[in-house]
Amino acid sequence: MTADDYFAIQRLINIYFAHVDGADFEAAGALFSRAEMIYPTSNRRIEYDGKAVAELMRSFVRLHGEGDRTLTRHHSGNIIIEPDGENQAKASCSAIIFQATSNFPLQAIAEASYTDRFACEGGEWHFTRREMQMTLTGDLSQHLKRPA
Repeated sequence: MTADDYFAIQRLINIYFAHVDGADFEAAGALFSRAEMIYPTSNRRIEYDGKAVAELMRSFVRLHGEGDRTLTRHHSGNIIIEPDGENQAKASCSAIIFQATSNFPLQAIAEASYTDRFACEGGEWHFTRREMQMTLTGDLSQHLKRPA
């Protein structure tokens, strides 16, 4: 694995958070069109269907104001990326999710943990699997429409 491979994978991990914070659920979901998306807490699994991932996000995430914004910031950390065979890699990371709205002061609302797998095809890296789990939660009342 080269430094370019590492940075390409790191970009995929972080661009997901940027898409979610920007309420671009279609772009976030599209990252998983060739991947399994697993939610262990709810025993939900979406396989190779980025549109279904986007629809699930839209069904849960509360949007605010005229611009339909999430008003969140996901800050990733503890990113570990390792080779896992030829043209394959695995990664883990966590994200602290901050939120502030007009009636909700800035605060950490959750910590989520991610375990990912990637493949490189035609020189381009993509997700093949993501397991996502909220491990620590605070006040999610302004973030989620209903419990996840």
